[in-house]
Amino acid sequence: MKTNYSKIVLALLVTIFIFSCSEEDILPPEISNFEVGGTHHDEDHEDEDHEEGVGHPGEELHIGAEIIAYSKITSITIDIHSDEITPASGEVVWEDELVYTDQKYLVLNAELHEDIMVPANAALGEYHVILTVTDEEGNSTTEEEHFDLRKKIMMNN
Repeated sequence: MKTNYSKIVLALLVTIFIFSCSEEDILPPEISNFEVGGTHHDEDHEDEDHEEGVGHPGEELHIGAEIIAYSKITSITIDIHSDEITPASGEVVWEDELVYTDQKYLVLNAELHEDIMVPANAALGEYHVILTVTDEEGNSTTEEEHFDLRKKIMMNN
C-alpha cells in the first residue's frame, strides 16, 4: 500500500515539475505614445501646422506610436472610420484600413510613423483611429484614438 502511495506522490511531483518548467506565455505587444494629428515632422523640421487630434481634408494626417513586442511583430493595422458623420453633398465619410508589413515594422520594438493623405472630399467631424499590433505568437493589442476633421482656416498676414 505504501508503494502505491509513493508512486502516486512521485507521479504527482513529476507532473508539477514538468508543468512548472514549461515555457511561459509571451506577453502581447505594448503600445504607448499613440498620437494622431496634422502633419508631423521630425525634430529637425519644425511644423507649425501640427495640431494634436485635428486633421484637415486634402492634407496628411500623422499617426505615430511606440511599440514594444516580446515576439517579432507581424503586422500593424490602422483602421480609420466614423460612426457619427452624415456627409454633405459631394462629401464622403472617410473609411480606410491600412495594414503595414514593412520590414521596418517586423521587429521586436518599432516606432510607428505614418503620414496618411486625407481625401479632399472627406466629411468633417469626429473620426476614430484603431491601431492593432499583432506578433508572431498571434498576440495582439489594440488602442483607439479620436481626431476631428476640420476645415483649415487660412490667416492672412
